[in-house]
Amino acid sequence: MRRPARLAAAGALLISLALLTGCATIPLSGPVQEGSSSDTDDALELDLIARGPAAGATQAEILLGFIDAAATPQDRYAVARQYLTSSFDDVWNPDAGTTIDRGVDREYTSTGELAMSLSVTPTAVVGQHGDYTEDLPDARVALSYEFQKVKGEWRISKAPQGTLIDETTFPQVFNSYPLYFYDTSYTHMVPDLRWFPRRVSTPTQIVRELLAGPSEWLAGAVVSAFPEGATLTADTVTVLSRDAQVPLNSDALRADQATLQRMKLQLVESLSGVPTIGSVTISTNQIEQDIPDLARYQVPRVDSRALIMRDGVFGYLPASDDTLVPIDGLSDAIESLSPTAVTLGAGQTTAAVLSDVGVSSVRSGRDPVALDDRDDLIAPSIDTAGYVWSVPADDPGAIRAYGLDGSVNEVATSWPDSSRIVALRLSREGTRLIAELESEGRSRFVAAAIIRGDGERRQVPVKLGAWIPLPSADGVPLDASWVDDLTVASLTRLPDGSTTVVTQQIGGPSQSIDGSPDAVGISGGNTVRDLRLLLSTGFLEQRQGIGWQPRIDGVQMLATQQGL
Repeated sequence: MRRPARLAAAGALLISLALLTGCATIPLSGPVQEGSSSDTDDALELDLIARGPAAGATQAEILLGFIDAAATPQDRYAVARQYLTSSFDDVWNPDAGTTIDRGVDREYTSTGELAMSLSVTPTAVVGQHGDYTEDLPDARVALSYEFQKVKGEWRISKAPQGTLIDETTFPQVFNSYPLYFYDTSYTHMVPDLRWFPRRVSTPTQIVRELLAGPSEWLAGAVVSAFPEGATLTADTVTVLSRDAQVPLNSDALRADQATLQRMKLQLVESLSGVPTIGSVTISTNQIEQDIPDLARYQVPRVDSRALIMRDGVFGYLPASDDTLVPIDGLSDAIESLSPTAVTLGAGQTTAAVLSDVGVSSVRSGRDPVALDDRDDLIAPSIDTAGYVWSVPADDPGAIRAYGLDGSVNEVATSWPDSSRIVALRLSREGTRLIAELESEGRSRFVAAAIIRGDGERRQVPVKLGAWIPLPSADGVPLDASWVDDLTVASLTRLPDGSTTVVTQQIGGPSQSIDGSPDAVGISGGNTVRDLRLLLSTGFLEQRQGIGWQPRIDGVQMLATQQGL
């Protein structure tokens, strides 16, 4: 089973939305307790205390109190449910999804003797499966609420499903949890970021979503070790002495030892974001399964040094010296091409090079091999299987992947309508890519999964999956880069001539950083702090505090790295 598309989930959530925001308060409760509470203690990891309804409260006070109380999902939103009639409490589902809004511009309006309307400006949504997106219409949404008296006190009798929370409170209540799947070769693990409220039941929610499968945009590029039909046999994943007890049905355990180990590793990596969990035990029919642990997955990293071309020399720039350190077997061949762009492959034995002759492949100890001589090519990329990716700037759909065997593979795309492509960057494990596109002079930043062939062609790139939008600034796109296995960055020139860098985890909130006015290129390291900018003046700048600091001048080219 695969996840619904983010855009469809976002649209459904904006139509069906209930209130949630708030702050921690001292508990006060009125005499009427119409809403029911669960007998399961879903206590928050954060010590937030909600306020129950006060006696004699007006409709407006009940609505505001509900907003405040719903800031914590403790005991399945037990205090928030006290603001509801018993009949509506039976049907209200706070886990239907969450909308994040600005909070400061909410407008409350009475629409009748028994009704109120709340107008909000959504900035992001979290779908019912934890998918986060900021790709929303820039428009206000009106939410309707109805009231009814219960034993002389106002209670909410009707409201949209789901929850609403302001963007300041959101990170206090929710946390991000990457679910991990495998690439189709089971060589790498691929994160699929989700957002859930922090509570005792969070491990259960994580495991259920892991068993349900990846988000739709990753379909075809990643796989799960869990077989079809694998489910939890109990309502909860219990944590005892920091060990997560995961009860699975017999369908999940009808597998060989290697598959069972992969299943366990998926659980270990996906539950690693829960601070109360240190290990995982799988059981069936209340019998613990003896499944040996696999080594923990190591996220691909790159050399922390900048990789540049300066004074005709290609190599790493040491932290405290200006003498470049060449790459044995590669630097000489790369320098001979007078490159304008280079992507160094994982293992540092291959590289994709753009020069006046087009895109070439360089392998350690060998002469360069010309691959693509089309006009107006952008910086090439290279994946874990050694395929060199190339595309003309004025034809975003004409992607080719050149194999080590000399094969030329046309990669079908699913891009939105765009006139140019500025950057095409593959993730370091080779299952996803990001692209910086230009449409009518404006930036469009997207991500897509890479679908490869079957059988003997299992490593061959065939097509891109459905694209998802990523936040970017409104301006002219310049460049893009991966920062780690989840984080990406885009560089955009704004209408006033300045530049901005937008960073985000795919499936998480975005953040804007002022760039340098003359910035034309960006390259990532292993953290956002490792980002570097290349200026049109030849200066290389690196992050320093909240700004950028010049590191060295005379830089001809800033290269991209794909792994150690």
